[in-house]
Amino acid sequence: MSYLLLLLTLISVPMEAASPDLKCNASGEFKILMISDLHYRAEPDTRGIELTRRLIAVEKPDLVLVAGDCVTGNKNFTVAEVENAVANVASAMEQMKTPWAVTFGNHDAEHSPKTHLGKEQMMRLYESYPHNVNAGWERAIHGVGNKNALIWNAAGTRPVFSLWLIDSGDGAVTPEDRWDWIHTDQVLWYYETSRQVESKYGAKIPGLMFFHIPLPEFTRMVNSKKIIGERREAEGSSTTNGGLFSAVLERGDVKGIFCGHDHVNNYVGLYRGVALGYDGVVGYAAYPRMPDDDPSLNRSRGGRVFLIKESDPWHFKTWMRFGDGTANWESQSNRSLEEQLK
Repeated sequence: MSYLLLLLTLISVPMEAASPDLKCNASGEFKILMISDLHYRAEPDTRGIELTRRLIAVEKPDLVLVAGDCVTGNKNFTVAEVENAVANVASAMEQMKTPWAVTFGNHDAEHSPKTHLGKEQMMRLYESYPHNVNAGWERAIHGVGNKNALIWNAAGTRPVFSLWLIDSGDGAVTPEDRWDWIHTDQVLWYYETSRQVESKYGAKIPGLMFFHIPLPEFTRMVNSKKIIGERREAEGSSTTNGGLFSAVLERGDVKGIFCGHDHVNNYVGLYRGVALGYDGVVGYAAYPRMPDDDPSLNRSRGGRVFLIKESDPWHFKTWMRFGDGTANWESQSNRSLEEQLK
């Protein structure tokens, strides 16, 4: 028996949380808009909120995923300010009645020493909004908001895709680590939940994984493989590797892992058969900061779109939609991501 399987015998992992409202449309498609690094405060970031509304209006996603640093914790000093910042995060999706979920980043809970609001209390704030779908997350492991959600076919009779939302932790936890990492109990939760899903439905369900802080494998990929998009800063990964990527390789069901954190990266690549990528930045209080008349201002911001088809869920399509309204060429290509990255 492998070490991983031995550890699995020591824990009990519940079945995936059902999200019956997440299903393909009548055409058999499901679209996700991923945004991150809003860095919102109590005072509304009107440009960031308006950008999110434009992205939703253009892409018409079935789900918006906010992949961490939703608020800038150290700029919110009271409970009321945190509540207002969370309301700003929710604003665009709630106004446009679009289902949405968040994962936490390293800045989200920096206010906790002053406000005494932890991530669980913050998650309850997010869950209180009518169109939020974070409820049902796993509470027995590191982090807050770890969740597996299934996307069903248009008829609602069988799952065709799987979403993995993971809390990648906070800032420095040791003198050697600038960033936290995804811990062993989270990796085991993914591994065992994936096995249970396969057992329940008689086959592996392909999926995507979303969290904030990138894995060390991102840097390995860019040092050896072709990427599409911009890489303008080094990956802010933890120096500790928690082994999530190895578990993903062993299970073979996660087809892509996507993060925020590094604001000026929006690339995607393929590493050992798994897509690794970023979505850029949405918030205007966050870097990169540039004059309003700089033509690259809105080109530096945007969101990553994913298109899933129930007829072929193992091959998803992804592209960037920028703040100036344009999309990169992948949005028009009929080639699979694997073919584009050859």
